[in-house]
Amino acid sequence: MIYLIDDNNDNQRVRLYNITYIDTEIEKDKIFKDCLTSIKTLAKREKDDLSHLECFKKDAECILVHLTTEDFDEEKGIFVKGSTDNVTKIIDDIAQEGREIPLVLFSNSMGEPIYYPKENPNYIKSIKKNLFYARLRDFMEYYKNSGDKKTIDLRILAWGKNYQAKEASMYANIFMESIIFENGNDLLKITNLSVFESFLKLSFPNANEQVKAIVDDLENITVSTFRNKINLITESFWKYGKNIHSWK
Repeated sequence: MIYLIDDNNDNQRVRLYNITYIDTEIEKDKIFKDCLTSIKTLAKREKDDLSHLECFKKDAECILVHLTTEDFDEEKGIFVKGSTDNVTKIIDDIAQEGREIPLVLFSNSMGEPIYYPKENPNYIKSIKKNLFYARLRDFMEYYKNSGDKKTIDLRILAWGKNYQAKEASMYANIFMESIIFENGNDLLKITNLSVFESFLKLSFPNANEQVKAIVDDLENITVSTFRNKINLITESFWKYGKNIHSWK
């Protein structure tokens, strides 16, 4: 089960983001009812009391948290202004910043996603709320349709449905920057070999031997030819969502 924790103040999901498949009483529109649970309030407890949050440890495959969701006073029926103990406990103790349970933090005050999959593929440290909700359906559809062994892919939330184009460009920028001032006629001397290999594995996912051959042949390629090949592949990702070109 994926848990979405958001106070949804003033029905923002519908009013601002046109999300109609979560807060709905129409049965046919509850397309993710078997895999997505929406939580609008987290009860205020003693500071060290985690008992009401332990439920997430039982079946949460991912937790999506609106960072500023305030604790809820059940007796008074109001949110406790400025108190976010529950959210802090979920981040630090329950999900352990994605190490225990995949975790996404979103808020209006955030900007572009902060996500480092090489360090922790299960933790989006921040993403702006409108981006989060714009990509949530694609994320949920991928999860729902990923077979018996459900797959959480936070790249869809962080970078969008065509995340491979973003990932390919990210890799390409790293090693292309290292040769930005090189003469195009000179033979290539690439220093970020591990990043280049990651780029190749993304571009040729079922061709391990081809990847090895390309790496072995780097010393025989000019800077200009190398740039042209990389640009061709990254453009293909943006246009088709995958690489359609061979290296030769």
